[in-house]
Amino acid sequence: MSHNEQSEMHPGMQMMDMRMYMIINWDYKVRFVFNNWKSTTHGEFVGGLFVTMFFCVFLCLLPVLKGFADKQKSLFLKIVWQLLAATQSSITMFLLMTVNGWVFLAMALGFGIGSFIFYPQMPISEKHQREDDQKVLERVN
Repeated sequence: MSHNEQSEMHPGMQMMDMRMYMIINWDYKVRFVFNNWKSTTHGEFVGGLFVTMFFCVFLCLLPVLKGFADKQKSLFLKIVWQLLAATQSSITMFLLMTVNGWVFLAMALGFGIGSFIFYPQMPISEKHQREDDQKVLERVN
């Protein structure tokens, strides 16, 4: 907005600082998910990265919970799982929209740790194991 356009604004109107990075930034001043959850110091930022990482580890537990809910045939557990799945996808999107390299790395680390811990319990893991066993049997015969 040029200086002339600014001077023509009404008295109650002010310019808002609307910086949106379109490239990955490495700054420690980040808004995590909501405007209130922002880091202004290095300590807050590191704390936010740990929360982000643990959140991503928890996300890797969701397929295990889904498999458990399917086995229990409980409507309540299925509803809870659907709510968790919808919430986690939104929060994951908000975290990615920070476009902060450190947040990306924390998420990648969290997903990596979570997959390492929870993959053997995931229903997809059991399916892959059955397929591998079937291929071995076919080779033997």
